[in-house]
This record gives sequence, C-alpha cells and structure tokens, in this order.
Amino acid sequence: MRRTILILLLFGSVFAEFDKVATTAAPFLKLGVGSRATAMGGAFVARADDGFAAYWNPAGMLQLSRPTVAFSVNDWALDIQHQYAGLIIPTDPHGRLGLSVTALTMGEQEVTTVSQPDGTGLTYGVTDLALAASYARQISDRLSFGGTAKYVYLSAYNEQAGVMALDLGCILHTDFRGLDIGMSLSNFGGELRYSGRDLITRADLDASVDGNVAADADLRTEAWPLPLLIRMGVAIDVLGGNESLIPATASRLTLALDGEHPNDGPERLKVGAEYAVREMVFLRGGYRFNYDEEAFTLGLGLKVDLGRFGQTRVDYALKPMGILGNTSVLSIELSR
Repeated sequence: MRRTILILLLFGSVFAEFDKVATTAAPFLKLGVGSRATAMGGAFVARADDGFAAYWNPAGMLQLSRPTVAFSVNDWALDIQHQYAGLIIPTDPHGRLGLSVTALTMGEQEVTTVSQPDGTGLTYGVTDLALAASYARQISDRLSFGGTAKYVYLSAYNEQAGVMALDLGCILHTDFRGLDIGMSLSNFGGELRYSGRDLITRADLDASVDGNVAADADLRTEAWPLPLLIRMGVAIDVLGGNESLIPATASRLTLALDGEHPNDGPERLKVGAEYAVREMVFLRGGYRFNYDEEAFTLGLGLKVDLGRFGQTRVDYALKPMGILGNTSVLSIELSR
C-alpha cells in the first residue's frame, strides 16, 4: 500500500498543474498542419492516414501505399502565414520514408529605434523553419511505429537559433470494429538560444584600470525549451466498411477523440468528425476544449481520381479565433 501511494504521489507531481504559458520557444511547432486535421479540431493522432501524417503521428505514414505529396497554407492571424510541404514514399511493403518542411513567415517589417521611431529606412524579417525526415515501420499486422528527426531554426533580424528535435509515434489497430489507438510525442529536444551580430558589444574587462582596450563581448540570451507535446487519441468508423459499427457502402462517418498534454500549458481535449460520401466528398467538424480563443472548427474536401495520373484531394478548413478573427487553411494532396 505504501509503495502504491508513493507511485501515485510521484505521478501526480509530474503532471501537477503549473502556469507555464509562454515558457517555450518555437510555438509554430504547435499550430498543426493540413486542412483535414484542422477541420477535425486537431483530433488526428489515431487517424493520421494522409500526406500530413508525419506531423501528427509518423506511424500513420504506413496507411499510404503510394508516393504522396502534400502542401498546406494556413492564413494565420496578423498577416502571418504557416506553410507545410511533405513527401511520403513507400520504401517496401512495411516501411515508409517521409521528408517535410514547415515554415512560419511574415512580411518585411520596418526597423525603428528610440531615436528614429518613424523608421530607419531598413527592414527586417522573421522566419521559423523545421526541416524533418521521418521513417515508419510496420511492427506487426496491427501495430506500427514511426519517428521523425528534425532541425528547428529560428531567425529574427540578425539573430538565429537552431536545435535538433525528435518526434515518436505509434498506432494500434484493434480488432474491435476498426478502433484505432494512437500516441505521439512531439518536439523532444534541446533548448534554443539566440546568437548573432547584434548581440556582440564592446566591454571593459577591468573598469578599475584606466586605458584598457575594450574587448568583444557576446551577450548571452536565455535558453528556452521546445513545446513538448504528448498526444493520445482514439478513432473509430461509426459508419462505413465491414469493420464499422454500422456497415455502409456509400458513406463513412469517423469519430475521433484526442487528449493533449503540453509542457507550457494546461491539458486539452479535442473531438472531431468526418463524413465521407463515396470517399469523394467530405464534411468535417471539430471542437477544442480548454482553449482561450479557439473552439469550433469546420471544413470540407473533394477527392478526384485522375486516372493514370493518380489522385488529388483539395481540402479547406475554417478555424475561428475569437478577437483575432477567422483563420483558414487550404491544403492539396497528390498521390500516384
């Protein structure tokens, strides 16, 4: 009994509630990619079976049997754009290789100073990048596992920061009516610390001695961790094929539920649904709990068979963000 109580206390201390908002760097890694997943409220860790699977759960790449290219553009708030491009290639019947790049960009901004508040005539830009390589392997007929290695790079004016990170994920396909269980760990890595020419200054090493020659000094900024995300979720086809709760030939209804534990905020819950008509027309919706400005999400999609040129799917998602207005995500997926 004492051992059980000790384990519970230790477990509770790990997941104790602390206010850690704005204590991580590179928040663009949490924005999510792809219109389909966005429209389903981000409840996608157990049903990551499209060209954006490498982001949500790299194990989901096993669901793609053909080479697939995916692009996504998120027209985010305050003229900021969040973009994603990914490629998934089958290496053999039980392996998949993925390459992707994620970018957060904004327009050129004017440089201002205390003495020149109206501008100096110079401009600067801010860019966040994540370059990633993923691999997934089928462990058994029901279990798949995947991992991603990525380099995260931040640039603001003349300063830069970079660090390596890892994503891990797995999906279990159960024998209960096609129920899928997914888990993922994202952005496990080091800390980001800015460096650059604007942080180099001149300093007197010994102010008590007159006539010293000033030396170059590199100002050290604080190091910030990456936004670590732990996701667990389930997905089931309520309506659809033979494994579904209600078999149907012309339509499919998928329900998904995700729980998310970030290292810089409270736990969150996401629910999503996707209704497909002959796997050609898709209607989606979702709801996100414990968010300040984000709740409902909506979206639709269209899949077209191009014959010998493969298939293409165009998806759109709308995500209201309260006082920040509505944001939209447009994605295109090509497979051959």
